[in-house]
Amino acid sequence: MAFPNEAFEDQRLQNAIALKVELDKRGAADVATVMAFAAVVFINFLAVLFTLWNRNYPPIKAKSPLLMTCLFVGSTFWYIGDIRGHGHVQQYGTGLADCHVSNIWMHAVSGMFAVCGLYALRSQMLYQVFHLNQPCSGLKFFMPTIVYSTIVLVFAIVMQALGDKRTTYYVPQLDICSGTNTYKITILTLLWGAVLYDAVMYWRIRNIKSSFNESREMAAVSSLSILVLLVTTLISFLKPSYPLLMPFRVTMTVIGQFCVHLTWWSIMAVPIYQCLFNRHTYLVKWRATLREDGLQREYRADSSSGMQPITDNATKSLQTSYGDKVTNTHAFYYGNESGARLYAPMTYADVGAIIGHEAPSAISNSCSGESVIDSEGVGRKLV
Repeated sequence: MAFPNEAFEDQRLQNAIALKVELDKRGAADVATVMAFAAVVFINFLAVLFTLWNRNYPPIKAKSPLLMTCLFVGSTFWYIGDIRGHGHVQQYGTGLADCHVSNIWMHAVSGMFAVCGLYALRSQMLYQVFHLNQPCSGLKFFMPTIVYSTIVLVFAIVMQALGDKRTTYYVPQLDICSGTNTYKITILTLLWGAVLYDAVMYWRIRNIKSSFNESREMAAVSSLSILVLLVTTLISFLKPSYPLLMPFRVTMTVIGQFCVHLTWWSIMAVPIYQCLFNRHTYLVKWRATLREDGLQREYRADSSSGMQPITDNATKSLQTSYGDKVTNTHAFYYGNESGARLYAPMTYADVGAIIGHEAPSAISNSCSGESVIDSEGVGRKLV
């Protein structure tokens, strides 16, 4: 990947004049665009590592860390394809002049098609779990993904077999890849099909009952995908020489990359932030929300991070202080039975109702553990 070479850019400009086409030399705007989004990709890479390291933290686990990692990989290929395909970097002598590899396999298949397909899969997972109340498994569940992947693979193989002049090809005088109208129409048609499938899947899950804004997340994904593809379609046909013109190529890259990374963060920002700064407090509130909504099974709340329903031994230890009614409370513990720390969220009124007294001003130490009063006035007894 080479940054602007003045002598090379001057020669490109002379070639453009001879061919009677307009051309803006690569310069500071291109460097700034490439470097800015390279920094974003690096930050996202760190976020992905953090996500995988904390993949068993329930709020992160509920977001499907493996799927979000695959989306990051796809968005990275999309970024590489954008900076090359939109003409921000020199291609001659860099190995990027093979337009079939860079445009078809990297930019389209591994980038745009992969990202669209993975978001569609996520919408399908939400529909399967929250609407149909079924597990994400079986041939029927994966059939749309298999069909989509087969279509994309067939497209790539056919485009590769057709050769340069009928699909996408390198123009050495201008150091860019160009493409035939048939190639552009085919790839944009498939992309619109993928984006519209995303929109249909969002429409199917728009009224699902979930606890953490999954429907709104996918609404944002669908809207941003349509915006990116609409801009791409309009500029590709109204200004087909856009890689030669600085305002258009920068606009294409900025809008595309901004939306791609924004969709990822719209899903992962909250769990990553809370895991980093409010790990235990947020986890308690997260589980309390699930219990209130009755969605523990959908989020697999009882099977992650070593947190399980309260055991009989732990229940008896609470009954010592609060009586038999404690079995009606929602209590969870960390660790194994021999070293369990009971974490039983309850309000002052709840405690008063359980022990048959007025609501206390604070939770007492009657269970021989610490008392914790959080910012919402909720007492949490650690045994």
